[in-house]
Amino acid sequence: MTSDVKSITVNGRETSTSEAASFLASVKVGVQTVAVSNGPLKRTFEFDFCLAEEDDLCLVDQALEKLISSRELSRNAIDTFIMRAGRGVTARRYREGLATYLYGVLAREAVEDPSQVDASNAPLYEQRYNSAVSLLSTFDRPAAEAICGLVALHYNQFDLAVRKTHSHRVSDVAARFRTLLKGGAFVTTSLADRSHESFDQALSDSVTEDLLDIGATALDGTQSSIVTQLLPSLGELRPQDQFKVRLIAAEALLAVGDIDGASRHGEALRHSKETGAWYAGFRTRLQEVGR
Repeated sequence: MTSDVKSITVNGRETSTSEAASFLASVKVGVQTVAVSNGPLKRTFEFDFCLAEEDDLCLVDQALEKLISSRELSRNAIDTFIMRAGRGVTARRYREGLATYLYGVLAREAVEDPSQVDASNAPLYEQRYNSAVSLLSTFDRPAAEAICGLVALHYNQFDLAVRKTHSHRVSDVAARFRTLLKGGAFVTTSLADRSHESFDQALSDSVTEDLLDIGATALDGTQSSIVTQLLPSLGELRPQDQFKVRLIAAEALLAVGDIDGASRHGEALRHSKETGAWYAGFRTRLQEVGR
């Protein structure tokens, strides 16, 4: 729709407002330049259309599956993926989102300098993760959902990660964290037996994969060793990841009767604004075990 427009051009060609609207509504791919004027007043807009066709989306998915089956993640492997996926012209944004995320994984795995930061002083890999999510969040594709779920879990956005139900592990682990923080009754059996048919296992970086294993571990006292193996390197993790590990560690150690260990990790979380409901119940259960 136009308002107060006396003349309009599309890609340099003068036309009527109705013809311009009809043309723009038919465009699926490409940048279209629209200039409108009213006397001396003129404004120019650029519309970037990229409406993906199903066949092109499938070509990108096939290229990703070949990358995964090669079991190699490198710049060359990503370049090959981009080249293969490039045949799906209308799926450009989907391809760019996947490639951006893969470059982020490379950065986090320290193939690049892990100390690199962006203008906001955030790690470079997080910048790439964020850019990938902004591109992929509009696509209803298994790989896109898996990546958005993994990044949501990375930022402890558990409510968002829970909705990624095609990525069962991510959704289940996020649901456990959400329930814990609300002080509700949580699943104590292992979540690791969930189907791995989704892309999250193939696309997670190594740190996230370890955290998923921790988050999925049994909290009934049978698998506490999985948690304790990671605790010596706790200080190397970013604060949001330490938060996840400490929450699971407190419950796992409490389940085996290690009151001192459970209390230590519980106290480290005590003053977080997110843990009030959990800590109140945890403290009560800790006192009951200690009697």
